[in-house]
Amino acid sequence: MALKHPEKVDEATREKITAICTAYDGPADFFVKTLAEGVATIAAAVYPKPCVVRMSDFKSNEYATLLGGTYFEPEEDNPMLGFRGASRYTHPAYAEGFALECAAMKRVRDEMGLTNVILMIPFCRRVQEGEKVLEAMAANGLKRGENGLEVYVMCEIPNNVIQIDAFATLFDGFSIGSNDLTQLTLGVDRDSEIVAFDFDERDPGVKEMIRLAVTGAKRNGRHSGLCGQAPSDYPEMAEYLVEIGIDSMSLDPDTVLATTRHVLEVEKRLSHNQKS
Repeated sequence: MALKHPEKVDEATREKITAICTAYDGPADFFVKTLAEGVATIAAAVYPKPCVVRMSDFKSNEYATLLGGTYFEPEEDNPMLGFRGASRYTHPAYAEGFALECAAMKRVRDEMGLTNVILMIPFCRRVQEGEKVLEAMAANGLKRGENGLEVYVMCEIPNNVIQIDAFATLFDGFSIGSNDLTQLTLGVDRDSEIVAFDFDERDPGVKEMIRLAVTGAKRNGRHSGLCGQAPSDYPEMAEYLVEIGIDSMSLDPDTVLATTRHVLEVEKRLSHNQKS
């Protein structure tokens, strides 16, 4: 937003913006090309395998620390539940910024030819919000289904699980955000050290929410994956995810090999049991 409205920031910030945009045809060109090149580097490395790119998902207090951010971000008592994710994309306070994000992703897919890029919408609270975001994306040249574009949604709010059949009519896949799903299922602010002891992805209620999300995705023929710390931190959670039939899971780099071996052993055991 500072790139779109340099007139709203102080002179020192404007000078910094001018300096980083020197080699480009203006601030918008800097943003679009820099973001596109960063995403393209990763997408090209795995092409033609899918590369899922989550659209911006900082919270207002995190955005405020970026260059020019303090001039555009609200001060919130609980940013974790505030102006974040999908709600930003069509809001007047950020719609222009989201349009630049879309322009960058359109450049990656349509100009660079990296059609393996799948876009993902984070923290989408309601079905109606999902509809508005997809309309905004289409208006910015990213229409779901065109040029093979798939759009996933984060499944990290209990409402995403409860209404998964409705969300499945809008989106092509679900990425279960175990961190936020845990905090919203247990009512634990994961930014609060005081109650951190109650944050546990292995809680039976959280595991049931994850199971309902996976089975709901399967019921609708949609991809299901999990992103979060759980399978990296707890081998038993990785095993549980395999048992309920999840399609993919994210892992920390230092746990990839050990967890992959464990997953293969679990899959082998399950296959043997099914044959028996």
